[in-house]
Amino acid sequence: MDVANSRYPAQVAQMPVSEDRPWAARLYARHALAGLEAGVLGALLMTGWLMLASVWLHRSVWSVPNLFATVFYGPEAYVNAFVHSSLSGVALLLVIYGALGVLWGVVWQEKRHPFLRLVGAFAGLLVYTLFFNFIWPHTKPLVSLYAPNRQLEVAHMLWGIMLAASPRFARNISSATGPAEVRSGEVIL
Repeated sequence: MDVANSRYPAQVAQMPVSEDRPWAARLYARHALAGLEAGVLGALLMTGWLMLASVWLHRSVWSVPNLFATVFYGPEAYVNAFVHSSLSGVALLLVIYGALGVLWGVVWQEKRHPFLRLVGAFAGLLVYTLFFNFIWPHTKPLVSLYAPNRQLEVAHMLWGIMLAASPRFARNISSATGPAEVRSGEVIL
């Protein structure tokens, strides 16, 4: 590789590939995928809880997804019915919380901790505080203004509890993608 034409600094371009750690690239990919799985499942659980809470409050199940759809479609998207923009609100939740799940998976990897669900619940509340006290009020004030705060706090705790399954998902990925055992006399195609 020509270091002079490389986009990377010379010390990075000249670093040798580690032969004794071929698992390093798979390590982070496995944990990121496990975090993505946990984050998306948590976001689905979160969306289901928000829809159930909306029914409890005698509102449309689409009111919270429509609130998040206002990020793309403006205030006109915030209605109490299913409209063409409703699914974009659900998609926004899946993307944001799936990406945060990737971060969780890379940080926690396969560590077993007796209070991981509790740590996840606190992480969910931290994410709630970050989004609804700092990010949404300055970027899309409508979201933080009309958000059902108590339901969202519980939803974020549920999301965080679901993140605690990330190490188990990583172990499942590891066992499913491990090296295949070849027995003598077996034909591999």
